[in-house]
Amino acid sequence: MQHEPISVSRWEAARLLGISTRTVDYLLEKKELTPRRVGRKVLISYEELQAFARRDHASPARPNRSSSSPLPRGGDK
Repeated sequence: MQHEPISVSRWEAARLLGISTRTVDYLLEKKELTPRRVGRKVLISYEELQAFARRDHASPARPNRSSSSPLPRGGDK
């Protein structure tokens, strides 16, 4: 019989949710996930990950990079 963990690391949370650790950090910053700290280690409860996975999530707004791109466009010489 296999048991679910009580809490997982940021890396394991990312793996379980199928997202990057950077996205997990973003969710922690936006308080969509609540961390638990044990010393210097950041843990996220397994139950909270399950609840988060069940909720609907809007796509985050992304800045339009085409107008503010520092890269030169072709033909601009």
